[in-house]
Amino acid sequence: MHEHFTDRDNLVLAAVPEDERRRLVPLLEPVQLEIGKHLIEPEQPIRFIYFPIDIVTSTLQDLRDGSSVEIGLMGIEGVVGIQFWLQQETTSSRTLVQIGGRALRMSASDFEREVMNKPSPLNKLIASYVHAFLAMTGQTAACNRMHEVNTRLARWLSLVYDRVQRTEFPMRQEFLAMMLGVHRPAVTIAANTLQNAGLISYRRGQITINDPAGLRESACECYGIIEAQFDKMFGSGWRESAEASRLPV
Repeated sequence: MHEHFTDRDNLVLAAVPEDERRRLVPLLEPVQLEIGKHLIEPEQPIRFIYFPIDIVTSTLQDLRDGSSVEIGLMGIEGVVGIQFWLQQETTSSRTLVQIGGRALRMSASDFEREVMNKPSPLNKLIASYVHAFLAMTGQTAACNRMHEVNTRLARWLSLVYDRVQRTEFPMRQEFLAMMLGVHRPAVTIAANTLQNAGLISYRRGQITINDPAGLRESACECYGIIEAQFDKMFGSGWRESAEASRLPV
């Protein structure tokens, strides 16, 4: 079933005991998701639970003036649709794909029946992930209030890099501005600062991370605080070894 998904695995699913994973495999559908696709819409029923492989998604909160700000992101370390696991059929936020790629998905009805309503080991893993994600949202709120845009951009790009393990990916400045909750000119200045330092290159909607380690060092303290929560789940090496994780044969 997973012949197209043999090089990486969602880390939450990879931590499930083998017998439980085999029980759930028939319910998991491989999907290819394009950038910009909306996975969860505000106040609309959550239809699927997604386990990202090499996609990155953003959870956004819309404001009355029509703007949006990112409150959290998810990738290989997480699960999209945790609101449903928290017994909520809808949510006020929306989640969209910011970097396209692959994921495994399960229908919400199957997830409720086979995971939520059974003593599945996956429930404990999702509980740990929800705690880490909530810590991320709180830290992101503090970061957006207290830190300069260039260090926030370095933090955000480092978080994305950890999840995709690619040095180049498409990204528009308008999208970056929405992720950071600032106007586009502020993103331009911040990106130029990082580019002049040799950490990134930005051209025609493509960002290249030239120096991942240097980018992490340039990020605000929030980067380390956020990732430490996921280190507790998967070990401190998950960011370096994420691309080597495997799906079962």
